[in-house]
Amino acid sequence: MDDSRFDKGIREKLGEYEAPGFDPAALASLHHQMAAISITPWYATYRTELLVGSAIALSAFLIIWSQWMFTNNSKSELEAEIRSLKSQSEQTSQLKQELEYLRATKPDTVRIIQFQEQSSTVYLSLLRKIELLETSLKNMVEESNRMLLTQLKAEPAQDLYSTENPVSGFSFSNRVTPHQKDVKSKRAMAMEFPIQPDAQQRNLSAKTIKEIQKHYQRGIGIKLGPAVSLSYGSFNPGDNRYNVGGGLLADFIVSPTLSIESGLMHSQRHNRISSSDIMQNDFPGSDPSLGELKNVDVDSWVFETPLSIKYRYPVTIKSNWIVGAGYTAMFYTKQILEYDYQFTGSQSASINSSIANHNFKSYPGTVNLSLGYSSELKNKKILEASVYYRYGLGKVGIEQSTPVFIGVRGTYCFTLK
Repeated sequence: MDDSRFDKGIREKLGEYEAPGFDPAALASLHHQMAAISITPWYATYRTELLVGSAIALSAFLIIWSQWMFTNNSKSELEAEIRSLKSQSEQTSQLKQELEYLRATKPDTVRIIQFQEQSSTVYLSLLRKIELLETSLKNMVEESNRMLLTQLKAEPAQDLYSTENPVSGFSFSNRVTPHQKDVKSKRAMAMEFPIQPDAQQRNLSAKTIKEIQKHYQRGIGIKLGPAVSLSYGSFNPGDNRYNVGGGLLADFIVSPTLSIESGLMHSQRHNRISSSDIMQNDFPGSDPSLGELKNVDVDSWVFETPLSIKYRYPVTIKSNWIVGAGYTAMFYTKQILEYDYQFTGSQSASINSSIANHNFKSYPGTVNLSLGYSSELKNKKILEASVYYRYGLGKVGIEQSTPVFIGVRGTYCFTLK
């Protein structure tokens, strides 16, 4: 038998062979199950985290880029101002030299020139009076001369050689004599108490201050500074607690009366849920075998990004009343839940356990209303204090509670532009 016939026989035998226990229906079911399984990519699982991270990174990039740009603009303006001051300093030095030269030179002639401007009606009236006085004086001189000639003709000739002054008895004279200086001067004197600039500013109306600020405003102004807040939080379910927070806020001044505030604030929230509200919630990590659950203490680390529109009402050039309204988004980075169980058989003993949640998650934020006052300090910085009210739009955290906050906030602002 040759090789080709041998190979052909082997292929025919193997083609008719079927393995024991082979089930075509099972293979088809396996193929169907494999086709039904959908593989979720990794970026879809962390879609929220990636979006929030990208938004924060983009916001940080925009803030850093805007600060760099405004810093460069401020630097160029400062350099131009320095050059202008240098040129003014050179001109001042030249003027000082000329002044010293003029002081060293003694004048040989003193001339006093007085310029006076008056209205045409008054000027013409004065000219008319001067003309009348000149005419009257001329008539008086002529009358005096006639009387003198008449007297000389009537007296003897020897009287012409008398040593006495023949006209000494006359009350008329053609010599102009100066008047005696008045005891009281009619010159305008300065006030004893000059008006202070602050008094003028306080008397300005709000409309006038707005016009002045609008005249000197160039583009969008930017103020940046640290902020500290103290709030009284009310949670449902939960109790009332005080919380302290801090962060960085930026104020974009669109006009003398309107501005947009944004930034990043961080705070640690505390909430305790009592036994009356525990039955209504399902807390993860609770163990009923340890006993009856009495209290749940929730500590939350929260980042907040406020966005508010503020209206400014000027009081003076350097102070304003501020009314604001806006929205604050809330991002929870970590939560720790501490469970307090009642120990069976003893009212004074208890068992504690805790669970930590490190998932980064965003929740519905709050609607904000605020009322404050800002004032410019002597060092050109701005101090702003306000009271605010924040109402939660939904349930937040693992405990699913609705927050309401009332608090105060202070901001120390630096002017970037």
